[in-house]
Amino acid sequence: MNHHEQELRVRVTHRGHCSVLEVGGHLDFITAPTLTDHIDTLWEPDVGPRLVLELSQLTFYDSTALGVLAHTLQRVQATATSRLLLVGIPDGLRHLLERTGLLAHFELRDSIEQAVADLLST
Repeated sequence: MNHHEQELRVRVTHRGHCSVLEVGGHLDFITAPTLTDHIDTLWEPDVGPRLVLELSQLTFYDSTALGVLAHTLQRVQATATSRLLLVGIPDGLRHLLERTGLLAHFELRDSIEQAVADLLST
């Protein structure tokens, strides 16, 4: 496996007051700071973001992915103006989230468009 295949790709787009992060590649201990840095840049003091994380292009993830998602969820829940919607969770990651009891705490949507529409309507 070459180095390029082990990278994490994060594409950020803004739609109204929502930020969509399309995440692909490897999400593990080495690459997790890349995703958290992107999320951190969207956070303003006292005003949390409205985030859509689209995860269908993840090709590898480990327990670090659960930690990043759980930490982001905690931050969102601590800020009244924030919301976090997940789209395209790979089956294996969905299974890990279910087994740990975390899945029930996330808002899931079927598509980026549906997620953005929900966030823009609130």
